[in-house]
Amino acid sequence: MPPPVSDRYRLEMRLGRDNDIEEWLATDTSLERPVLIRSLGPESSQERRERFIVNVSGAAKTGHPHLSRVFAVEDAKGGAYAVCEWTGGASAADRLEADQTVGLEEFLPNASGLAGALAALHESGAVHGQIDLSAISWSVAHPAKLGAFGRETRTDQDGDVRALAAALETALTGSAPGGPPPSESIDGVPRAVDRVLRSAQSGNLDADELAKALLASPTPRPAQPEPLSTSRRLLYVAVGLVILAVGLVALGRLFIGGGQIIPISPTTTVGANPATTTTAGTGTTVAPGPVRVVDFASFDPFGEGGENDEALGDVLDGSASTIWRSERYQDPVSLVKPGVGLRFQVSGAPSAVQLVGLTRGTEFSIFWAQDPPDGIDGWERALTATAESSTILFPLPRREGGHWLLWMTDFPEQPDGTYFGELGEVRFTP
Repeated sequence: MPPPVSDRYRLEMRLGRDNDIEEWLATDTSLERPVLIRSLGPESSQERRERFIVNVSGAAKTGHPHLSRVFAVEDAKGGAYAVCEWTGGASAADRLEADQTVGLEEFLPNASGLAGALAALHESGAVHGQIDLSAISWSVAHPAKLGAFGRETRTDQDGDVRALAAALETALTGSAPGGPPPSESIDGVPRAVDRVLRSAQSGNLDADELAKALLASPTPRPAQPEPLSTSRRLLYVAVGLVILAVGLVALGRLFIGGGQIIPISPTTTVGANPATTTTAGTGTTVAPGPVRVVDFASFDPFGEGGENDEALGDVLDGSASTIWRSERYQDPVSLVKPGVGLRFQVSGAPSAVQLVGLTRGTEFSIFWAQDPPDGIDGWERALTATAESSTILFPLPRREGGHWLLWMTDFPEQPDGTYFGELGEVRFTP
């Protein structure tokens, strides 16, 4: 049931539930911007609504770059709702579900920022009350933000810090705390990060101390490429060793009475199919299962049912020079409809998807479903991102067969003032 919101907000799409809170993507018609509506329905008690408003109001009074903004909160007839910043919908939990942990260079500034946001929230006298990976919006293309305000409060400020530190460690390692420390499971993580996270989980740091300790943690230098001159010297040495080995074999053959040099067989050969590797002497072939696109179509449940369908085959023809282009919109897509997509039915279990020639600035998500639903509800989200380069490769969670959906929610503005996106190729890799 849609929440009882002000006429200022036009509900666009139901996103799902966060425990007893229903979430909707909406448009603030006064400012023409997307917003997130978090609401309690008539089934909630008056006491629960009051706690909801107190919790959300505490966040609304706090400003921080890593804190999701709250624009409004209201106790309405038949429920209560909050109007929050729309951060794109991807959480740290979504990233882990897509087997995408957070790299160290991305982790340290965002982790300290999240701790700083929590410190600002605590300084205003508020608590979050229920921090976990799903409360942190953390896509590849945007800074991490703490959100999901209005949940039932289960912890105090000390519990907030413990929960945030545990969520941060899980985002970094992909595993819940309790196992090996991050520095032992991930190459390059300083031991200082272990000490900071474990100290916060033990209740020895407040949010501000956690933020400062993470900010002070050393960031390892990226590996420097080996100088070209060194590489050439190694190449010359390798060639010399090969010549020496061949010469020794030849001499050996001559001394034992033979005159034919027999080349040494390599231990591994790669056949014409680069995905197939054969090990000499065993006859064993290891090859991933084939991945093929068996059907594809546009997916436009909120429009006219199609999106430049006559050019769809261009994204699977093996050539990035032939492109599919969306329709040309006079306004941002997010103000016209929730999005438009391309659906691919795949055989096999792809490990990654490569998008070639996707217009930079395009905001998109990738979903999976065994049997595609008619609308966007019912799809399983794998990732959400913004195209920052013309060729992008994303790992995918293992799913056998089914349908993958490239769901584009916004296109960049073009020089003529319209909005559209282009795509050269979609490649699923085994």
